[in-house]
Amino acid sequence: MEYIGIIWDIVKSTPKVFGSIRDWWSFKRPTSKVLGRIIDEKIEVKIFVKDFIVPDNTNSSPKLSSQEGPTTQLHPNIEKVWAEAEARGVAELLNLLGDMGKRINLEIVEMSSGYDIWNKDMIVLGAQAMKCMDFYEVMENVAYSVDERNIYDKESGKVIQRENGYGYGLILKAKNPQLGNGIGFLLGGYGVLGTQAAIYYFTKNVANLGKLFGDKYFGVIVRAKVSAGKQSASRLTKYDKVFN
Repeated sequence: MEYIGIIWDIVKSTPKVFGSIRDWWSFKRPTSKVLGRIIDEKIEVKIFVKDFIVPDNTNSSPKLSSQEGPTTQLHPNIEKVWAEAEARGVAELLNLLGDMGKRINLEIVEMSSGYDIWNKDMIVLGAQAMKCMDFYEVMENVAYSVDERNIYDKESGKVIQRENGYGYGLILKAKNPQLGNGIGFLLGGYGVLGTQAAIYYFTKNVANLGKLFGDKYFGVIVRAKVSAGKQSASRLTKYDKVFN
């Protein structure tokens, strides 16, 4: 016991060391439980985003603008674009993974070309695209699903009631049976705000989710006020589900 006291005195007298230990205990330790193997730099991870086809976008057709205002530039010959919610979400996720030391073996994949890729650990952004619909069926321990009409409890089929004035999102951690102990995350929602809320809440509260669920598969529902945006996202705790 005396040695423990001496070590603790050293730690307390070294703010940098103490700060690092506190950061590991309060953030990195619980976060690593949620993210699991995907933060291992040897593990290949795919981040799937929804892409949109731009028909006939040639020199003789309407062009896409890169910005608004007097310095607007028009760009022809663009075949595909990404949704803003997913594009910003990718940046938020890469920041989180970078904080956890994961900087390689990450690939962003368009859903139109990666629809048949399932034998990798993955993060799927969105909830209503075909890749998302397949996620609900291909993965195991999936708590909730979404279609063009509702959010459903996957086990009971019960519809999750939504209030007007809110966007609703899902955060799902599921088992990928194509990899044995592989992991599949889905961060998306009912509409654009739902997806924004899910990604925002996950990246800002992943350590708290780790303290709640550890390394288990789980599903939660979040919502954000339409008038306040994604930063108003909160978790509806009564819908928390965890798989043992």
